[in-house]
Amino acid sequence: MRTKGCGIVCEYNPFHKGHKYQIEYIKQNLGLPVICAMSGNFVQRGEASCTDKKSRAHSAVKNGADIVLEIPFPYCSMTAERFAKAGVDILAKSSLCSHIAFGSECADVLKLEKIAVFLLDDQAKLSIQVYQSNNPNSSYAVARSEVVKAALGEEFSRILSNPNDILAIEYIKAIKSENYNLIPVAIKRTVDRCDENKGEFASSSYIRTLLAQGKQPEASGFVPDGTDLAEFVQNHAFYEVIHASFTTRTPEQLANICEISGGLEYAIISAAKNSHNYAEMLENLRSKTLTDAKIRRMLLFGFFGLTKQLANEPVMYTQILACSENEHALELLRKARKEKQIILARRISEIRKDTDAFKQFKFCLDAEKTLTITQKLSVK
Repeated sequence: MRTKGCGIVCEYNPFHKGHKYQIEYIKQNLGLPVICAMSGNFVQRGEASCTDKKSRAHSAVKNGADIVLEIPFPYCSMTAERFAKAGVDILAKSSLCSHIAFGSECADVLKLEKIAVFLLDDQAKLSIQVYQSNNPNSSYAVARSEVVKAALGEEFSRILSNPNDILAIEYIKAIKSENYNLIPVAIKRTVDRCDENKGEFASSSYIRTLLAQGKQPEASGFVPDGTDLAEFVQNHAFYEVIHASFTTRTPEQLANICEISGGLEYAIISAAKNSHNYAEMLENLRSKTLTDAKIRRMLLFGFFGLTKQLANEPVMYTQILACSENEHALELLRKARKEKQIILARRISEIRKDTDAFKQFKFCLDAEKTLTITQKLSVK
């Protein structure tokens, strides 16, 4: 019987040489096909992706990925915990994977597992809540780090300051909480998100910065063949539409929105009415307890009307965005169609058969249509 693949939870925003290296590392060291669970047209930091999901998926396949599955909106834009869980759920329930690989600053699976197991414990969750209650100006991230430091030591607390290690811990938490048969594999990350570059490698955020500055030739040096940077979109109009929408909202319309609680609906409306644009509104909402990503997610979910109830539903479908034509990939898909525990769709008609899944799909589709309309107004 042929082996299953190694999964990657990713955004590819955009796909770059570091991503290609990760795929090649998996194939050379594990000898497994690569299955990607990739964000759709929105990303985890609460923004629209810099290029279309199909373009990013095809870039991945051109550079070694075998199958690219979609993490649909809103799951692709949720907290690190929810984003990671959605990606792991898709990889596990698709029945395509035996392993999951991820970039990691520490690259020590045993240490990451120790933190993950600790954070899954009810006592640890309670300790974090108590810390926040006693330190109301501290964010959840600070509270979590301090609790881990007290229980496991400073070395483990420092790991929680690394963005990729945080996601890695969330992947492992998802695996253990659901008892999935996925083996975690940590791949050493050599370029930080804020680093300008390291030889031929640069982070996605740095590449996006170059593109936003109109430096496409320089950015192209950090992406492999098959990555189309000509489709880069900054989505200015989309964010200004979001800002304008909140100037007419009422607190009651935002009270049951995912990520919005504790009176933040009033703060959002006030910030919108006292700002001239989206960037100024975001600046007016900044505080010690709200990260920029948290603010962007609040605004994104408030704009699209994502209720807490809808947000708490498990992801029920994934679309196959791209697939290699090699026989192993096609064999994996044939076998998975018999074993899968999630809708694994090539066509919309496959999602329509399930009322709840189609409801999720429709929410995602409507959001993407709105984004597409505003992109026509944005300056590329």
